[in-house]
Amino acid sequence: MKTIISAIAIAAAFSACTPMGNKNMADDRVSKNEAMMTKFYDEVINKHNTAMIDSLVASDYVEHCVTPGYTADRNGLKKGWEDFVKAYPDMNCKIHFMVADSDCVTTQYTFTGTNTGSMMGMPATGKKVNVDGVDIVRYKNGKATEHWGYMEEMKMMMQLGMMPGMGGSDSTKADNSKKM
Repeated sequence: MKTIISAIAIAAAFSACTPMGNKNMADDRVSKNEAMMTKFYDEVINKHNTAMIDSLVASDYVEHCVTPGYTADRNGLKKGWEDFVKAYPDMNCKIHFMVADSDCVTTQYTFTGTNTGSMMGMPATGKKVNVDGVDIVRYKNGKATEHWGYMEEMKMMMQLGMMPGMGGSDSTKADNSKKM
C-alpha cells in the first residue's frame, strides 16, 4: 500500500510540474521569437543595419514571397534589404501589433519612406510612400527560417507615380465622404 501511495505521489508531482515546465519553456520560446522579430524591424529595417541579417536569419532560410530578381534564400533577403535601404534611405517600419504562437510570429506594420534611390531598375521619384503590410515568420533555434508576407505593392507604385490610380480617382486615400 505504501508503495502505491508513494508511486501516486511521485506521479502527481511529475504531472503537476511537467505541463507547467513545458508551458514556461514554450512561453519563453515565444517571447524570444517576438524579441527576434522586433530586433529585425529595429536593427535591419529602421536602423538600416543589413549586416545583422546573418545573426537573425538561419542559413537555410526560405522566402515564400520572392521579389522578382531576388533568390528565395538568406542571400536574396540580404540583397533585397540592401537595395531597399538604397532606394529608401529614410525608411521606417512602425509595428502596430505582433502575435506569436509556437514557432511563428505575425506582425502588422506600416512602412514609410522617401524614394530617393533607384529601385529594381526604376529611377528614384523623390516621392514618399506610406503602405501597410503583414509578415509571418517561422523561427527555429532563435533564428528566422521561413517568411510569408504581404505589402501593399500596388498602393506603393501608385504613390510613386509609376502606376495610375484605379477608377480615375486617387485610390491611395480612403474616401470617407460617402454616407450609407
